[in-house]
This record gives sequence, structure tokens and C-alpha cells, in this order.
Amino acid sequence: MTFDQMEFHNVEEMILTKNGYKMSRLPRPVAEQLDEAIRDRTSFYCCGVELRFVMTQGEIVLHLRVNQEEEAQAALIYFGGFQGGWRYSSKTIGTEDTAIHIRYPDSLEKLKRIAGEENMPFSPEVVRVLLPYGTCCYLGKEGDTRPPLPGETPEKGYLAYGSSITHGSLGLYPNNTYSFLIAQKAGMDYWNQGYAGTAFVQSAMAEYLSRRKDWTFASVELGVNLVGKSISDEEFEERVKRFLDILREDGRPVFVTDIFTNNGEHEERTRVFRQIVKRQAAGGRLIYTPGKELMSCRSYVSADMTHPSGEGHRQIAQNWGAVMEPVLSLTSDEKTQMKAVKLFCKSI
Repeated sequence: MTFDQMEFHNVEEMILTKNGYKMSRLPRPVAEQLDEAIRDRTSFYCCGVELRFVMTQGEIVLHLRVNQEEEAQAALIYFGGFQGGWRYSSKTIGTEDTAIHIRYPDSLEKLKRIAGEENMPFSPEVVRVLLPYGTCCYLGKEGDTRPPLPGETPEKGYLAYGSSITHGSLGLYPNNTYSFLIAQKAGMDYWNQGYAGTAFVQSAMAEYLSRRKDWTFASVELGVNLVGKSISDEEFEERVKRFLDILREDGRPVFVTDIFTNNGEHEERTRVFRQIVKRQAAGGRLIYTPGKELMSCRSYVSADMTHPSGEGHRQIAQNWGAVMEPVLSLTSDEKTQMKAVKLFCKSI
């Protein structure tokens, strides 16, 4: 959405509070259809949220704050696809009004030339402030900006739905998440729809994702947030069926996985849930890959034995990207693509 002459990427609504504007990754009417935790808490996590703008007069100052002290509360600064250099690569955001000064690098013209030669999808003139995955509030800015124009950002995009793993927890920084890495490799934009502890596979969420027309392909990570809940296997299967049937009808390629790892707890239930996701993902444009194949190295998990480390996210991105590439490189001709996707699904 556009707000204050900037693009608030992966934001659907700005909610004014006494601490500034909270950024909701869901339209509030959609959030109201879901559970209280996602409505009031995790939909406001800034997973994949970026402030994007072109500076029209020299430099600007952004004012941000975080609502609570959490790890890795640092904003990363990119100029298009280039990570910022000294003084303009990352900024720590505090619980009080934090001023972030940004100016273009002296090498901007060289970066623009390289971007053109390498067919990079982002213009280096587009400043991208990658926000941390905690709750962050926008207080305002000093200086003149404009939102990016068509052609200055990628035309196509990737949407990722899932749990705190998709959200990026313990990946430490937003450019470490598998969704960011997959999109970067594909030369596409991305939308992070990960909801920590609240990815409850609701049909209202699937309907919202399907209504969005901004993504070219999507991935969904299902199951881990319901393993420890008081939900029967049959109810879980019905949720997964409804969720995936909605996305199956959409027609765009959707890649499905289950539980990467789960702390050594609920082992039998984890096994059953994995089987359910695999069974319900069969057919159509849904392309299933087991989570334990996407992250196969046991040392790439954090100490909680559930969340992948930065290395884990990179392995997921590499392995899932290898599954996605043959599908995404197919011709756009509808009938030919459908036939190729079906053949590809049978081969995995």
C-alpha cells in the first residue's frame, strides 16, 4: 500500500495507535475472521515488510520504534538489489523514537549501470528498508520521497504462507528467510505471510490468499502450529482439505510442504500430520515436497529444535528453489503449462 509518499510493501492497513502506526499484513476484515492471536498480534509482525521509496531531494530521516525488546530488532537498508554499505547497511530500532538517516551512496550511478547489465529487477534508486520481524511502528519521516514506479520493482512475485518458520523466527534477519532468498534467486518480489504460532490453516486465510492477484506462485507450510493443539486428526485433515482445495481452484502454481522438524515432541502426531498434508496436496497445480527433505541437515536447526537457523533457511531456499525452478520456467501458454505441471508432479 502507498502511505506518506512511500510504498509500505506487504502492508494492507496502517493502524494509528499512541505509539505510532502499526502495520497490518492483513486487511482488518480478514483478520476479524481469524483467531484472536493472529488478529491482535501476529498480523502486526513486520515479517517481509519493507518501506520502499525514491528520494527526490538528497536524504531523508525515518522515525520508527519497536513495541517491545526482542532479538534482532534491526532494519536493513538496500538500494534496489544491493545491500547498503558502511553507515547505510543496518540500523538498530529502539523502543523510543528512533531516527534513521538515509542518503544515496556515492556509487549510485555505478550501481545503476551494473543493475542494467545484470538485468536486476529492482532499480538501485529504490530504497528498501527491510523491517525486523517483531512489532514495529512508523512515526513519520523528514524529507521528500515518492513511491516506486512500474518498472522500478519486479513485475512478478512469490507469496509464502506458514508458521514462525516462514515468518523468519531465529533466521535472525529478514534477508535470511527462505522466502526472501527464493524470491531473490528467482528475480521476483515476495510477500511473507508467515504467522508465528498462529498458522492454523483456516479457509478464510486461503480465500484471502487466493483473492490476491499480486503473486505469480505461492508456497504453503502446513501443520506445525496445530500439532500440539486439541484438534483431532480428522479435523486437521478437513482443514487442510478445505485450505488446499481453495488454492487448487486458483490455478496458479502452489508449492506445499509440511513440518520441517518439531522439537522431538509429538512424533507420532507429526508423522500423521505429514501424511495428511501429502495426501491432500495430491493433484492439480499443487506440488508437494516433504519438509524433512527441504531441510535435511540436522545441524541446521536452532537450539529449540524446531526453528531453522540461518543455514537452515538457506538450505530450504536451495532445495525448494530446485523444485520450483522447472515449474516456474515453463512456457506461459496455459494448456502447455498445465500439461507440464502435471508431468512434473508425477515425477517427484
